[in-house]
Formats: sequence, C-alpha cells, structure tokens
Amino acid sequence: MKKIFSILCMALLAASCNRECGDEPILPADQGALKMEVVMSGTPAADQSIAVKIYRVADTGRQLIRRYTSLADIPDYLALLADNYCVTVDVGDKLPASMTEKSYYGEKEFRIEPGAVAAVAVDCRLLSTIAAVEYDSTVKEQFASGYTTTVAVGDSIDGTATQEVKPQLIFSRSGEGYFILPEEESSLAWRFEGTHPTEGRIEKSGIIAGVKPAARYTLRFAYSKDANGMIEIIATVDESLEEFDDNISFSPDPTILGDGFDLTQEQRFTGGEHSYLVSALAAISELTLTVDSETYDLLAQSHAGIGVTLTDEKNIVVTLSRELFDKLCGGSHTMVFNVKDADGGKLEQNVAYLTQGINPLLATDYDLWDCTATFSATVFDADGAACAIEYRQEDGQWQSIEALPSAGNTRTATGGDFFAGKRYEYRLLIDNTPVGASLLTTTPDGVQLPNAGMESWSKPGKAYLPYADGEAPFWQTGNPGSTSIGEKFNLTTPSDDIHAGSEGSTSAYLKSQYPSVAGIGKFAAGNLFIGEFSLNGMNGIVDFGRPFTYTAKPKALSFWLKNNPGQINYNSGKPISGTDINQAVIILAKWNSPRRVDTSNIDNTFLDVENLDKEPGVVAYGLFRTQQAAEQWYERTIELTYISDERPDYIMVSFAASAYGDYFCGSTDSYMYVDDIKLIY
Repeated sequence: MKKIFSILCMALLAASCNRECGDEPILPADQGALKMEVVMSGTPAADQSIAVKIYRVADTGRQLIRRYTSLADIPDYLALLADNYCVTVDVGDKLPASMTEKSYYGEKEFRIEPGAVAAVAVDCRLLSTIAAVEYDSTVKEQFASGYTTTVAVGDSIDGTATQEVKPQLIFSRSGEGYFILPEEESSLAWRFEGTHPTEGRIEKSGIIAGVKPAARYTLRFAYSKDANGMIEIIATVDESLEEFDDNISFSPDPTILGDGFDLTQEQRFTGGEHSYLVSALAAISELTLTVDSETYDLLAQSHAGIGVTLTDEKNIVVTLSRELFDKLCGGSHTMVFNVKDADGGKLEQNVAYLTQGINPLLATDYDLWDCTATFSATVFDADGAACAIEYRQEDGQWQSIEALPSAGNTRTATGGDFFAGKRYEYRLLIDNTPVGASLLTTTPDGVQLPNAGMESWSKPGKAYLPYADGEAPFWQTGNPGSTSIGEKFNLTTPSDDIHAGSEGSTSAYLKSQYPSVAGIGKFAAGNLFIGEFSLNGMNGIVDFGRPFTYTAKPKALSFWLKNNPGQINYNSGKPISGTDINQAVIILAKWNSPRRVDTSNIDNTFLDVENLDKEPGVVAYGLFRTQQAAEQWYERTIELTYISDERPDYIMVSFAASAYGDYFCGSTDSYMYVDDIKLIY
C-alpha cells in the first residue's frame, strides 16, 4: 500500500496567489504565512517517527527554525519572513537494520514572498534496502527442528578482518527486513543454517553484490535431493526495484491512481472496466479526458463508455468501459487526464494503452501499381479464433481476407483491387465480430501529365510551343520543322475553343498542312506528342516519350476532342486513299531512352502503332482511331492493354490529325481539337 502524505501550501494574499484569505490574521508587509494541511491516504505504524523540519537558507548554510515530531503539532498558520527556506521530512528512525521499520527522506527548497507562499511538493523516497526471505514448504518439512537465515551488511556474516560486527537480521520464518547501507557498502551476505533429521547440520551461504537503496532483494530457499542421493539447499536471488512502492509524497496538487494497475505501465484493454481514483485537497473544479484528438469534459456531461462517480467534491472515480474503447483503432493510444481544483492545484496525467483492432493504414502499406494493400491489426491472445480483415470501397461490398500472425501482437493480410483516388473502409473481425473502430482512408490520386489542360504555350520565334517560357518542355509538336519555311505553317496552335465544363480557357488545335515554298515541301500532320522534335534537313526526327514516375497503375487515358478527317489528298509514302484517320496513341514502356523515329528512314525507324504488342519495351498500350467527323466536343477514353508485368519508366502519348502523317500521307482538311487529357487509375 503506498503511503502518500500531502502538504498543501496556500498563499494568504489574493493579490499574489489569487486565493481568498478569508478571516486569516493580518501580517506585517515583510512576512508571508504558511498554512499546512496534511492529508494521508494510508496510516503509518503507530510507533513510526515523523519529523518535519523547516530551515532558513543563507549563504552560510541552513538555520533550523521549526521542528515538528507529530502531525498534531503542526500549527494552522506559520508566519515566516520573506526569504529562502527548505523543508525536510524524515519518516522512520534510520536504523542500520530493522525487522519492522523502513526509513524515508525527502526535502525541497522554496521561497517565501511578502504576503504569499509558493506551493511546495516534497517527495519522500525510500532509503531502506529491503531483504526478503521466503522459505519453500520443502524447507519447513525437512527442517522441522528449526532453521534460520542470517542476512548482514557486507561480504561476510562475521564482519571484517577486525571482527567488526556489521548490522544483521535473523529470519526464522518467511518475512522481510530493512537495512540502511553505509555509503561504502554495496553487498549483503547471507547464511542459511538448519539441522536435517538424517543428514545432520546443513549450511549454505552467499553474497548479493551491487546492492542499491530502495530496492528489494528476495532469497527463496527450497530443499532438493539430487540424482546421487546428496542433499542441497537451492537459494535463488530475486532483485526487483521498488522505485514507486511505499513512496511518501508531499504535494498540493491533485493525484490520480489506477484501480489495481500502475499508471506508468502500458495498459491493455481486453474487456471489463478500468477505473481511476482522482483526488484533490480542494474541490475538483475541472476534469477532462483526451483520447487521441477528442476531449471529453467529465464534469459537464455524460459520455458513452465513461462513467463518473463523485464520492465527494474532492474525490471522483472515473470508469472506462468497452463503449469507449470500441471507438479506437488498434495499436498505441495516449489518454490524458487533466485535473484542476478550486485552490489552484492542477495535474496532467498520461496513460498509455494498447488496444485491439485494425491499425491505421499508412502510405507505405499499399502499392498502387500492384493495386494491393497490406493491412495490419493488433490482436491479443487470439489463438484458435478466426481473425480476418475486411475492406471495401466506401459503401461497396466487403472483401474478407484471413489475418495471419506476424510479429508480437500484430496480424497482417494483403488484399487486391486497391486503386488510386478511392476511399476505402476497413476493420478487424475476430470470430466474425467487429473489434474496435472501422477506419477510412483515401488513396492519393495517380500522377497526371504536365500541361494536360493545354493552358501553357509560348512562341519565342515562329513556332508555337506547348509549354510556357521557362517551363521544362514535356509536350512537343512538329512546329519547329514546319515553320522553318514560314510562320503560317504552324501545325498545332492554341485555341480558345473549349468544351463545356472545362476548367481552362485553351485547347490545342491540330491542323494537317502541306508546308511548301515555290512548290517544294512535304505533307505534315497536325500533331501533339510527348517527346522532342528536331530537323535533319527536310526530314524530321522525333524522340517519342519521356521518363515518367508512376505512383499508381493507369487503366486508361481520357481526353476531350472534336475532329474532322478529310479526304486524303497527299500520299507519298503509304498506298492508301479515301478518308483520312484522326488518331491518339498511348504507350507505357520500359525504355532506356526515347523511341526515335526518323522520317527519312521509314522501313527501320517508324513506330507501327497497329502492332504495338511487338514493339520492344512496351508494357501497355492503347490506340484510338476514327474516320467520323464530330462538330461538337465529346470525351473519349482509351483503355490500356497490358502485355508485360514490368513497371514502366517512360510514357508516350501522341495525337495526330492524320494517322499516317509520318508517311507524308493525309488530308489538308483534317483537324483535331484536343483538351483536358487525363490518366485514369
């Protein structure tokens, strides 16, 4: 049982301490007054001495000004001159060795200001080293004529070489004793003696080294007979620090204790109720509990899963039950109690909990390329129980996967159909019953293409470029080639013709042309593509594709367009005629460099978009072609076909008003408006 002594130090002047003086005596201006109220949650032994001393602290040392040897002797008011002071508290007589009395000591310096006293908190800590002896029933049976264990300070029972007798205790039955160790000593010696009815006198001895104050050392004795018929005494030493046991505290602030558990240790909730005793020396004026980010005012109203019972105005029992814990996810939580009393005392107490349930899903727990998520849950002692994790797109159908043991209290399960830009709900089930809270997460949207709304353009020379001044180029056109013979031959230009509902103000207008000077030239398709364009004489060199970091796995490409495929009126490289073809292509690829097309080398470099599954490095592709004109804007989606499990690192998207423009084939009446290009995940 902890013995907690509390002294409440109260200021007497409201101006300095914000506390009312009432009918307290009027003091000189250079003095303050100390009022001490002693509250004990336990009762000391009747013969246990208590000494409270108050010193005045000066440069020359401490001067004792008050001494009290009984709680009844402490006056209601103690007038002190404004100065520095120290209070010390001794409990027990500090006997070198005792079978009955422990010793404690604590001190605290403080300052008295004129008309006011600062609150003083003195923690009296255990000075005694506890030596406990426990006799097993086998000792009592085999040594019926008697036995003893002697425990002494030092490394021998008989003293030092000068035969100095050290403090010692003799145990004839199980129990504990207490030592005050001198500074030079850090060992306890022990010796067991007893007479066996057939084996005669038996002795065992040993040394406990590294002994510390305020620690408990337990000797457990048992009688054993080995395989050769010999008899031996087995002595084991159990060392366990008692840093918080039997502490004495002087404190004017509220306190909080757990009912049957240590607040400093992480708690596990597996059911039932967890109760806390909140106490103060004055009426409790504020009491809140914060769980994760939600704060409950326990005095103002009732809350599900939190019971509040007022024993009196200074003592409140708070009980936490399943209804509160069912709101929590699995894993670690910190519950924070905040207490204030009417006399200005306050306390903030953190209590750590580990709860069962689904653990929050982190960004590192899912792979939006593989479209999988690995869920984890905290589960206690569920051997034999069916553990599962369920998840679904919000308001969709639940998918259930078995949760298998991982490390410690963790169970994990991996599920599929987990996509970018979606909201998911997930939870833990044990024996088909939800445990803990259901959680929600929204996966991030997959990365989009730069300037996909065609809002950024520049024109540093003759050619329009589909990126702003100072921006890194991503999209490109054949304009640098076509305008080399005249500015009017820009194949692709910005347009203010946009579809209804567009958030932007500009689209791309792709117009096939026959750029020529004095009848010399070549047909060129209106085009827009991801990559680079350069000239080699009258021929164009196109490096299709750019490196691209995928954060998720695209399913399709969508875009808005209106278009017109004209009748083919130029054809120097492809044996076709009739209606031209408007085209869009998307390729996801694993390439070491862009895919180069040289218009002067049709046979060896051209990209065969009709057979992309045979193109080296292609991971996925999609193709859209139309010979139908549309005067109104419409949205089109190209589904991606995956032909490889590789993760691509390049992307290529190409739009052409004339599908066979690379072959100098098409119609000068063909055009496309393209806007709001989007990867679908």
